[in-house]
Parts: sequence; structure tokens; C-alpha cells
Amino acid sequence: MKKGIIWLIIVLIIFLILSSSSPFFIVTEYQQAVITQFGRFIRAVKEPGLYFKTPFLQQVAIFEDRLLEYDAAPKEILTKDKKTLVVDNYSKWKIIDPKRFYVTVRNETGAITRLDDIVYSELRIELGRHNLSDII
Repeated sequence: MKKGIIWLIIVLIIFLILSSSSPFFIVTEYQQAVITQFGRFIRAVKEPGLYFKTPFLQQVAIFEDRLLEYDAAPKEILTKDKKTLVVDNYSKWKIIDPKRFYVTVRNETGAITRLDDIVYSELRIELGRHNLSDII
């Protein structure tokens, strides 16, 4: 009976290590991670290495630690003299605080949506202050 329990524990440990919900995860030098438990923030990992999480209870969200590129679709903007410009823009951005990033936008898709609103709004305001001839 004792051997059966020992084998069961060994099989359980091997299953946990090899399962998709492994207790280990790796953060590379160009990544950062956020560990959550039931959707609530637990901790942020910014240093590369091998880390441990509670299997089945905690999830890991991995984000880039490099500069990211935001390339918006061209949009029409009115100038001060009511002329229409088609403006194509792009921005570079980086995730500095993974906890704040996760809490506010959850993922890169949410961040790009938020960036689109902010960048387009600021472009519209700034270009709306000038005449077409001044911009060109």
C-alpha cells in the first residue's frame, strides 16, 4: 500500500511538471510577466529566469520588454481652414510597469486600442490649429 501511494505521488508530480499548466515558466531577457490568480494581480516579474507559479490556480501573462511599434491606419483630419488631410501615423511605445499595464489594458490589443484613441485625438487637435499651407 505504501508503494502505491509513493508511485501515485511520483506520477502526480510528473503530470504537474509535464502538463500544460506547468508550475514553471521562463521569462527571457526581452520579456516581462504578470502572475494572476483568479484574475487578480499577484506579482510582476521583470528579470529573466526560470520561475514558479501555483499550477491550475495562477496564470502567467507575458509581455514584451522591448520597444513596440504602433502603426495606425490612415485617417482624415480637418485643418483650421476646413481642408481635409489624410494622415498616416505611427508611434513607438514600451511597457514600463507590467502591473499597471495589466490592470488598465490587460493585453497589447487593449493597449493599441487605447493608443489609437489618444494619438488620433492629439493629432486631430494639433493639426486642427493650423492651416493646410502651414502644415505642408
